[in-house]
Amino acid sequence: MAKQSLGLGTAANDNTGDTLRAGGDKINDNFNEIYSAIGNGTNLSISLTNPANGQVLRYNGTSFIPSDYSNLTSALDVNGNSIVSSSNGNIALNPNGTGDVLIQVGSTTHTFDGATGTADFPSAIKYKNEYDALGSAPAAATYPGYFFTVDGDDNPYVNINITAGGVGDTRASLLTQYSGIDALADVDTTTVAPTSNQILKWNGSNWTPADETGGGGAATQNIFASVAGDTGSTTADSTSDTLTIAGGTNITTAVSGDTLTVNFSGTLTTTLAALTDTDVSGIVQGDSLFWNGTNWVPVRSPITWWELTAPDASGYNFTGPGFASATADPDLYVMRGMTYAFDNTTGGAHPFRIQSTQGLSGTPYTTGQTGSGTTVLYWTVPMNAPSTLYYQCTIHAAMQGQINVVS
Repeated sequence: MAKQSLGLGTAANDNTGDTLRAGGDKINDNFNEIYSAIGNGTNLSISLTNPANGQVLRYNGTSFIPSDYSNLTSALDVNGNSIVSSSNGNIALNPNGTGDVLIQVGSTTHTFDGATGTADFPSAIKYKNEYDALGSAPAAATYPGYFFTVDGDDNPYVNINITAGGVGDTRASLLTQYSGIDALADVDTTTVAPTSNQILKWNGSNWTPADETGGGGAATQNIFASVAGDTGSTTADSTSDTLTIAGGTNITTAVSGDTLTVNFSGTLTTTLAALTDTDVSGIVQGDSLFWNGTNWVPVRSPITWWELTAPDASGYNFTGPGFASATADPDLYVMRGMTYAFDNTTGGAHPFRIQSTQGLSGTPYTTGQTGSGTTVLYWTVPMNAPSTLYYQCTIHAAMQGQINVVS
């Protein structure tokens, strides 16, 4: 309700103001509203006992009492304002125990780890670590690992503890692509400047420019930069490197003095029978070897090899010794005691057969033959073979010819 004011009248005791009852009722209504608004209707819920400077009234569940503003109950929106300190005071972010400090920018959270004291920035950061003088940089012992540059100095620096030579904590200069080799602590090209074709040579304390005189007093050393084999290669990586020559299968190596000996330790193949592509079983004196497509095998006499093709069912085409070109169903001349191979490339389509009589029903002549008329037929002509024989496709009557046997 709105505040109720007492009617005082126009003048004192002119009977125009509120009566005592009406005035008291207004006073009760006003107080009832106050006690209901900031109390429980009977007692006020506000205590102003012993407030301190800067405190606020904070509800403790029962009453509003003077308290420090020590914790937020919802997100703090600075609404475009800043969090500032007074009198050069610090602004501290101090999580309890091992709690982290999290700074979230967009979808990326940067973490100051309360357990380890490390800071994790998942995204790129930009910062400036350049000082006007080397002495202005943080102390090496206090900030080990700190990387920085110095204005006007071409080399960057890092705070590091150098154990070699008892150097200890120092601001070490780092080499870049713009640094000279003289920047190294054990190289001196300043005292004596190098000249063309000189090398750096150890003088006992530093690497200094010197003329190359070669090893062992020689002016020039002829060496191999690398050694290559049938497969692989190697390069010496030190002056005391060792090249090992290892034997392969059935090979051994031995070094005595300045001599390297390579020995064969396997079993030498001294016979044709021991070769992997020979089959000389049953060989007798006077036999020859010929290639059957898989192995070298013995034959009783020199062999003549004819290739047989068949463009159609009208005849065989012969090629090989004695034929200048493919010849259809030629008369053949064979010699007693000689061996002939009929390589029927047509396979089962035109089986090849030697006969003593003509025609599809002619009498087969098989003496001295091995192999097959559908692959390769081998025929060593018997000494008593008839003077006239015939060849015939066992399927097609037109594919045939005469064989003349001579001595």
